Amino acid sequence: MPIERPLLDLLACPIDKQGLLLFEDEAILYNPRLRRVYRIPDGVPVMIAGRAEPASEEEHQRLLKRAAHGEAVGTAGMDVKADEPA
Repeated sequence: MPIERPLLDLLACPIDKQGLLLFEDEAILYNPRLRRVYRIPDGVPVMIAGRAEPASEEEHQRLLKRAAHGEAVGTAGMDVKADEPA
């Protein structure tokens, strides 16, 4: 079940309070600044700081590449293209 746009507009990382990258096909929200993954089991985002999983360098690069190719949606006003490193 996709997350509706009004909720996406509000979803932010509980640690740095900034937007995230949503990868619906993997059911995850990703914070590229802190390299933390938030799971979305059964369509419900688990936005608890202590439950966030660290992303390896390889995973981080993979997710950034996918986002750069338009495979992610930004939350809380995050501009996917602007937040990508060059």
